[in-house]
Amino acid sequence: MKNYTIKSILSISLVASSLLFFQCTGSGAPESEAVEVEAGTTSGPFITVSDKQFETMKMTWGSPKLEEFSEGISVQGMVKVPVEGIQEISAYFGGYVSGLEMLEGEAVRKGQVLFYLENPDFIRLQQDFLEANSQLSYLQAEYERQKTLFGEKISSQKNYLKAEADFQSTKAKAESLKRQLAMININADQLKPENIRSKVPVYSPINGFVEAIHLVQGSFLDVAGKAMTLISTEHMHMELVIFEKDAARIHKGQKVQISIPDLAGKKLEAEVFMVGKSINSDRQINVHADLINEEDEALLVTGMFVEAKLIMDPKEAWVVPVTSVIASEGQNFVLVQREKTETGFRLEKVAVQTGLTSESMIELLPNESFDANTLILTKGGFNLLP
Repeated sequence: MKNYTIKSILSISLVASSLLFFQCTGSGAPESEAVEVEAGTTSGPFITVSDKQFETMKMTWGSPKLEEFSEGISVQGMVKVPVEGIQEISAYFGGYVSGLEMLEGEAVRKGQVLFYLENPDFIRLQQDFLEANSQLSYLQAEYERQKTLFGEKISSQKNYLKAEADFQSTKAKAESLKRQLAMININADQLKPENIRSKVPVYSPINGFVEAIHLVQGSFLDVAGKAMTLISTEHMHMELVIFEKDAARIHKGQKVQISIPDLAGKKLEAEVFMVGKSINSDRQINVHADLINEEDEALLVTGMFVEAKLIMDPKEAWVVPVTSVIASEGQNFVLVQREKTETGFRLEKVAVQTGLTSESMIELLPNESFDANTLILTKGGFNLLP
């Protein structure tokens, strides 16, 4: 088989590499140092590469590996909090606002006073409770007395029933007022005439931050009116957007790699918690993912944009580095070492079909031209094919 030296341009990249090589070795380098091509198999021609070229182009060898391999689906999403993490602060009883010193975005802790409400009705509630509560001891004693007298046929049933009704109604009234006072954060058990007050505190029910304030100092907050919105920071999740075509491949428990554009190089590990059951008008579904390490939630901010990669279930496949596969003339090829010569290597250009792809590896579908012992050029092959 007659060899011939490539003197015409194989490709722009080949010319650039050859020029660089000749500049390094001098214009007097022999033609045997050029890449040689000879007629080969039906897969393509053989390519001869010298040891010096192999070293200069920083080429490397590798073999296909049969291992469990997963691809990833790249998606986008946003950091959100569950519904139970959003708290609207309102009032069971209206009142004038005072002591409001919060700012939007300010952190709050559970039990912290957010502001105060002032209303004369609060005084009446406390007064009514104290009056009802003070009558209970007398009414209970009268009820017990009438019960005894009625049992001994000394008193009439009418007196007994009236004493029972008075006691039970006052007891119910006192209990009702006690519950109403609890709703405005007044402890009825500690209430005395000397500590009746018209101003009551409004506490934060969660740890989080203030997302929005809907009132100002001195304004009147109506019954059930919205005062402010709090967001909990105790649990946040990623809401990812998946296209309809990938919906059937997503399930609870799948691993997710989260990337935050503002945190370059930082990867967070998450897991699919729930897959939406309806498709929106854009033919998409929502997938909820939770961080595996809850401490990483400190890096997140509600509404933050995230990029994610959903890791598909692994399967056994032949894989090589993505740099092994060369796209040329509308096909994918690998360069297989067929012979080690005294001065270099003879490579065969073999057409391949590819499957799944990850960041660094690519699946090669079964091919009779290689096996686990086959040496494949894993780096530098792009300079050898047009």
